[in-house]
Amino acid sequence: MAGFGTNEWLVEEMYQQYLADPSSVDQAWHEFFADYRPGSPVSAGDDRGAAAARATEPAASAPAPAPATGQPAAAPAAQQQARRPAA
Repeated sequence: MAGFGTNEWLVEEMYQQYLADPSSVDQAWHEFFADYRPGSPVSAGDDRGAAAARATEPAASAPAPAPATGQPAAAPAAQQQARRPAA
């Protein structure tokens, strides 16, 4: 495979979409596809390869919140001790 590894199919599919209708592909890909040649090896230091890798990576997101258990959250230890009756 060329410099896109397992994503080669995705780049090729997007390139075909670009050829058919450039507006169907995100603007960030236009410069890349303007001189892209399918099957051409892409070196790791090539800016086009780096741009393609960034474009295919999922966007970073915040961690998912903990699932709700239906029970109130536990109070901090200091508050729990203050609520205990004196012995």
